Amino acid sequence: MRPLVTFLFALLLASLQAGLLRYIGGGAVSISLVLPCVVYLGLFAGNVEGAIGAASVGYLLDLLAGTPKGLMTFLAVGCFLVCRLVAGSVDVRSRTGFAVLSGVTSLLVGLGALFLTRLVASAEASPGGGLVWRLLVEALLTAAVSPFVRAGMRKLDGLFTREEAGLLR
Repeated sequence: MRPLVTFLFALLLASLQAGLLRYIGGGAVSISLVLPCVVYLGLFAGNVEGAIGAASVGYLLDLLAGTPKGLMTFLAVGCFLVCRLVAGSVDVRSRTGFAVLSGVTSLLVGLGALFLTRLVASAEASPGGGLVWRLLVEALLTAAVSPFVRAGMRKLDGLFTREEAGLLR
């Protein structure tokens, strides 16, 4: 049930992102409100729930970005695995750590998509290296708004935690 709720929350964030980019940025700058959901899953969800949730969020990104099918799904699951690895070695569960990890993840996913697209596309159709600056701005903006996404995901997580009868705290 949790991956479905995560998918619906990511869909809500994606529609909010599209509206913001349409009326505020005009397409000049981009922001990724959906990737912090994958980072949250990497830090706080279980293995199976997190992987399924990351794949569903990646599929949503595939649909919205217009990339080749499976590219963003692959990158989102890779992002989930990297976040699990980082969470095992460094404590990034605070708001600041979450923001930094979300920004770095946004940059890595963007660079990965750029590299893989350039690898398989023809020279005329492949994206240029000038997009790296735009990816840096997107990473900074994503890091700035990721604490709000984290707060929303924590509220959703509160719906699924149940107290067990008879346990003292």
